[in-house]
Amino acid sequence: MIFAAATDENTLFVFASISEAIAYCESIDVEDGGWIFWDHAGNALSAEFLTPNHRGRFTVGGGTYRLVQVSGKPTLTESIASIHHINGNPYFSTLSAVHEHLATPTQVPQHGA
Repeated sequence: MIFAAATDENTLFVFASISEAIAYCESIDVEDGGWIFWDHAGNALSAEFLTPNHRGRFTVGGGTYRLVQVSGKPTLTESIASIHHINGNPYFSTLSAVHEHLATPTQVPQHGA
């Protein structure tokens, strides 16, 4: 699960996977700061461009990027107060539900015994 905030409308989107988030969030908008990303636990992710965007005189072409964990950026828990809406999704109906999810400790699988 990937969380992404559209910075122009302060709306949180929830995607099933990184590939779904990347397919939805256009690289031009990502590069321009239009999207902020977090992983399932609310840790910050950053776009690392593999192919740069192209901005010509009359054309714009989207590049390719991947999402990687970064430190030093606010977590979703720290950022959620500045988000005003949540986009419809099958996981969370409210921002409060997202906040509760982030406050719940993740279960670490136990091996052996």
